[in-house]
Amino acid sequence: MSALAKRSFLPVPLVWALLMIASLASAALAEGNAAPRLGATAAILIAAAKIDLIIGQYMEVRASHRPLRLLLAGWLAVVTLILLVGIWFAQPFTFGANHV
Repeated sequence: MSALAKRSFLPVPLVWALLMIASLASAALAEGNAAPRLGATAAILIAAAKIDLIIGQYMEVRASHRPLRLLLAGWLAVVTLILLVGIWFAQPFTFGANHV
């Protein structure tokens, strides 16, 4: 039995269902009355979870060498952190009297 066959993956229909539920949750946040920064934070975290599922399950990175898994996990963490910092520390953009 190969190393890939020994690794346990979630069934494809389950992964697809999880991705659909996460997409619907993101859409509900966008259409809901949540505070903009909280809604955006939740949407980014949901997107990061979806990316992790896709990388791990469909790209089969969970069965690859440890350095590749760590590199992709680190990349996802850095990008997610940059987006969250940008949302939480950005000045609100408004058109008004100060707009040139």
